[in-house]
Order: sequence, then C-alpha cells, then structure tokens
Amino acid sequence: MNNAKIKIIGVSLDLGAEELGVDKGPEVIRERGIIDKLTSAGLNVVDGGDVEAHKRGNLEVGGPSLPYVEEIASVCTELAQKTDELLRADEKVVVLGGDHSVNLGAFSGAAAASDETIGLIYVDAHGDMNTPESSISHNIHGMHLASLMGFGPDILTHLYKNSVKLPKENLLHVAGVDLDQAEIDLIERENIAGFSIMDLLKNGMGPLFEMIDDLNSRVDRVWVSVDLDAIDTVYAPGVGIPNQGGLTYREVAALMSYIGANSNVIGLDLVEYNPNFDVDYKTAELAIEIIAKLLGADYSWYTNYMTRQK
Repeated sequence: MNNAKIKIIGVSLDLGAEELGVDKGPEVIRERGIIDKLTSAGLNVVDGGDVEAHKRGNLEVGGPSLPYVEEIASVCTELAQKTDELLRADEKVVVLGGDHSVNLGAFSGAAAASDETIGLIYVDAHGDMNTPESSISHNIHGMHLASLMGFGPDILTHLYKNSVKLPKENLLHVAGVDLDQAEIDLIERENIAGFSIMDLLKNGMGPLFEMIDDLNSRVDRVWVSVDLDAIDTVYAPGVGIPNQGGLTYREVAALMSYIGANSNVIGLDLVEYNPNFDVDYKTAELAIEIIAKLLGADYSWYTNYMTRQK
C-alpha cells in the first residue's frame, strides 16, 4: 500500500447552501475518530487543521444571484493554496466539508499542483452545473462544478488561477438523479460523461467501471468528490438533502473500492455531512469507510469486528 502522508483538512463552510448544519460536519467526523480509524486501516494520516469560514450572521449576503460569494471565494482560495502546497510536497489531501462549494477550492488547488493531467470523479445526486443565470435556488453549491469547467462568473471561474481548472472531457459525473433542465442541456451540449442512477438500474455497475477505466487511461491523476446525498437515506440520513433513491451501501462500497484500487487518487473531498440529521452516527461512520476505500485501504463494520476479536 502507498504510504504517502495524508492530510485531513476541515472546511466548516455552509454559505453555499441553505441547509444549516453541514458546517459541523468536519468536527463531528473528527470526534468519531477518523484519524485513529484510518491509521488502523494502514494509512499514514495526520490532521492538517482547518480552513475557517466566517458565519453567515457576521456577513453581508451580497447580491441575490450569488449570495455570500465573496466569503466563499475567499475560503476556497485559501483551501486551493493549501491543497496546492500539500500535493506539491507529495502528500495526499482529504477535505472534509462543509457544503459542496468547497470542491471549487480543493480541485482548483489540485489542478494547479498537477503538471500532469488530472481528472475528476464527481459522485452526487445533483448536477452542480448551474450558473447564476440558470440557477433556481442561486445556491453556489449548485454552481461550482460548472465554474471549474469555465462556465459562470469570473469570481468563481478565475478562482486561484485564471485558467480553466477542469477540461470537460476529464469529468465523470456519477449517481445523478435530480438534475435541472439547464444542467441536462449543458451535459448534452458539452458531451459530458455521466452515469446516472437510471443507468445503474438499467445496466448495473459494469459500464461505470469501464468509464472509470477509460478516464484512468486518459489522465495521470484523479481527484474524487463525494456528496453524501448520492447515497440512499437508509444508509446516509445525515445529509443536507436526503435522497430516497440513491446508491445502496453495496453499490457505494463497490464503487469506492474500485476507484481506490484502480485510479491514481491524489485526494478527495467529502461533503454535505449534516450531523443534525444523522442517526447513531451511521453517516459519519460510512463517510470514514468511503475515505478509506478511496485511499486504497479498508475500514468497515467487518474490519472493526475482526479487530475486536484479536
């Protein structure tokens, strides 16, 4: 197993969404022992601290089409710089959100650090490919993926570096189920690769694995972004937007294990954990398991059981 040092970075940002509570996610996942649990799985993990975000009560909302955009851009710029520096030091990065807008900073930093080509496997029930003109909610956690591809306002598309961070052909969107028409139109117009829940139900996971293999053949490095709302609420109740038609435990475990075993994962962000809605910390525990699998290790109820038998 690759023994590269892995830094955990918390980002308690909730300004890109309306659901209050995801800012507490990094703290609670740490309290559940993520460092010890990933270490027990054989990973070289240290806590890299936090990128702090101001609370919305202390901020001006700003314009209605991009609420809190100045603070979101500031937090994401700091996160991008930190991610860039860590990757250049040959460390891997795990970003704990916070709402999904943190991906804008995390991937921007990863793209800047990569002299080689980098792809993004994006696991989310939603498209996150709106712009201020197309968005119904105007929440920035639904715009940042479009921004990474160069669609949207300069304050987001030019964050950290002015260049396009993610060539559209290097994106694989997985587990979409609730996409706005504007997002569907963009996906079709730009020929963006995606594998929806309907594709999964129709064809099983084999074609998805082939799409991951195809991406791996075209890029040198992979960043993974996981919104926990891609998972069925039976297994992941503690999310900002509960999903009653998402990935099952078996599907998400297989997917993360496949990526971890076959892709050159240099880092990931795991977002939208809302402890206010969690039940017996089952979502937090699943989050830790997902991170372990994406990093090529194994942590699960079974490994915990076997550890207790020793």
